[in-house]
Amino acid sequence: MSPAAPAIPWGVWFEPTQPVRRLVHLAKLAERLGAEVCLVADEGTERDVYVALTAILSASDDLVVGPAITNPFSRHPVTTAAAVATLAEMAPGRVWHGLGVGGSRVLAPLQIEPRRPFTALADAFAVNRRLLTGRRVGDAHLPWFRGTVPMAVAGRGPRVQRFAAAEADWVILSAKALADLPEAASAIRQGDARVAWSAYLAYDDTERRRALRHFAYMALDAPDDIRRQVGLDELRAARVRRAMLAGDLDEAAEHLPESLLDLYAVSGTPSECAVRIAGLRDSFDLFVLPMNDEETCEAHIEASAAILAHAGDLI
Repeated sequence: MSPAAPAIPWGVWFEPTQPVRRLVHLAKLAERLGAEVCLVADEGTERDVYVALTAILSASDDLVVGPAITNPFSRHPVTTAAAVATLAEMAPGRVWHGLGVGGSRVLAPLQIEPRRPFTALADAFAVNRRLLTGRRVGDAHLPWFRGTVPMAVAGRGPRVQRFAAAEADWVILSAKALADLPEAASAIRQGDARVAWSAYLAYDDTERRRALRHFAYMALDAPDDIRRQVGLDELRAARVRRAMLAGDLDEAAEHLPESLLDLYAVSGTPSECAVRIAGLRDSFDLFVLPMNDEETCEAHIEASAAILAHAGDLI
């Protein structure tokens, strides 16, 4: 972590839809602007998460990096633990590990239909925790690793979030309605876990349109209660699902209710966004900025960093 930590600690979360060299460039920009953490998703058919994390780790000064998230289906938990341990061996104290059940975007192209996903996640977490703390799992052992790796769990369902609060060091919350964040954070903090809150910043009309495209995953993986809350019925969800799996996020967004933005994104003018974030400061330990679009990342990182700095000034 940077020794001059901002009032609101923040990081970036990339989907590896861009070349690794560009991810490195963007991560370094975010670090210069005050980001402390850089997470990279494991999307299966996109750039490899561990190659990207290695490059970012090598090119940055203090960024903490980690997969967010990988899953127990597309990668074996033992090889995942070895990959994370290798990163942590390279840069002790600068690596997290992130696990989840995996979504349709990563599993469907691999023709994987997960069975008992919660059990698989809990088992993978236990295997990784044991291996990354020097213990054996059957014949598996990492005798060469002597570090410490904080573990994070991401998931939108209540069962996963309860497990994460009880077992993980960090709980990554995304697709959480802003009005529900304080209650969710309070429940998580009954254990020892800390809250990494990921939310889109929709601070002008362009960013509102861009952010709406990325709520398409709700039609794929969100629990039924979330879909009902925003009026995403089965017919509309099916249309979104077809468009998203075909890679057409613009078409997917056409079927999404814009009310999603005001429920799940930090929206308004830049000043209004800063006020909303400052008002929720007691409900998160780290703000995570999701980064998906390929053409405007620099401008978005710069604008978002300014909003977060303003929010910090309001505390």
